[in-house]
Amino acid sequence: MSNPHSKPHRPFLGRMVRIFSLPIIVFWVLAAVGLGILVPSLDEVAASRSVPMSPTNAPSYRAMLNIGKVFQQYDSDSSAMVVLEGTDKLGDSAHMFYDEIVAKLTADHQHVQNVQDFWSDPLTAAGSQSVDGKSAYVQIFLNGSQGTSESHESVAAVRHIVDSVPAPPGIKAHVAGNSVLNADTSVAGHQSMATMELVSVAVIIVMLLAIYRSVVTMLVSMVIIGLELFAAQGVTATAGYLKIIGLTPYAVSMVTMLALAAGTDYVIFLLGRYQEERSKGLDREEAFYVSYHGVSHVI
Repeated sequence: MSNPHSKPHRPFLGRMVRIFSLPIIVFWVLAAVGLGILVPSLDEVAASRSVPMSPTNAPSYRAMLNIGKVFQQYDSDSSAMVVLEGTDKLGDSAHMFYDEIVAKLTADHQHVQNVQDFWSDPLTAAGSQSVDGKSAYVQIFLNGSQGTSESHESVAAVRHIVDSVPAPPGIKAHVAGNSVLNADTSVAGHQSMATMELVSVAVIIVMLLAIYRSVVTMLVSMVIIGLELFAAQGVTATAGYLKIIGLTPYAVSMVTMLALAAGTDYVIFLLGRYQEERSKGLDREEAFYVSYHGVSHVI
């Protein structure tokens, strides 16, 4: 228990923080605003400079790329399946539909590296067609490693090609595969980020009001948390933009949630300890040093 008559320990770093408190605040405000203006947002950087999902130095990954090199088919781990599905057995109209899709995929050298067309050859057609004859597939290898923006662009190009070819009555074409799933996951992650942030902020506001029972204290805390969040996102976006680190949708979500959680916890720790010492009779300066000494090592 603190003794109000004893002088609290005043560490050097704590004294510097108190003396230069205004320049420190101005620095972080300018840093958050400046990075937000000069560098694209964290979501934009993650979308344009995302890194591969697979470890490129793994033996299995290298072996897979070596297979593609030896057979001169592909040099990435991105692939997709175009699946034709009919209500009845696939006939001539389905083959014409399939041939047009394959021709357009083969012509798109910017996004497609190889098309494994087995259904057009009578000798191999049975291997890519279902037993009931109502579905068939073609596997394609795409440009860009899974999880990268280049792979996502290739998936979007394949979907555009498939959608651009009119399907015969009773026949549908689907695009599937791990690369397609990764692209969808990236889109879903970006779309849900705003909702997740709004819900988190609402929960934090309710929690701060329940703890402090003061609108002013809540607003001050939210300003501090918001500044910390924008600064963390700006620094991370800058590191990703300069290719110092790689980013994925999962990393973006983790940075945002950790920044919100850490900022909220540390604000509660500091303000709570400060208010506790003030209620014991310490003046503002002494309460600051006591709270700093008790919380700084945690931060």
